[in-house]
Amino acid sequence: MFKHFTLFKYSKMQRQLINRGKEAVYVQDHAQLKQLYAETHNGDYQLSVADIFLQLFYYACQHNRKNTIVFLFQMYYEIFSEAERIGLRQSFYYGKFKIKKKSLVNWYNQCILPVIKVN
Repeated sequence: MFKHFTLFKYSKMQRQLINRGKEAVYVQDHAQLKQLYAETHNGDYQLSVADIFLQLFYYACQHNRKNTIVFLFQMYYEIFSEAERIGLRQSFYYGKFKIKKKSLVNWYNQCILPVIKVN
């Protein structure tokens, strides 16, 4: 029973971080996003940093936040190990489909996807 309570605590904390992150993405507050990622290293909670990252990245794509897409793409290389990046790499292809503006899709195809493409 205690284990169930602990899992709820973790998911609630993760939801709070994602909600705060979405607000930061929407206003393109990159300092707040960096602080948010620093909070994910709090030893009191087991958080899925990859899940938080993807939720925020997709939100940035969905709301056409080009500067934040670039910022999060840079963070991808800073916060994840090579093995984690390999696991997350395919997720960037889905980000393209979340973008609504054709001009931003073209930019994404030219600037983001070629960087993660495996040769």
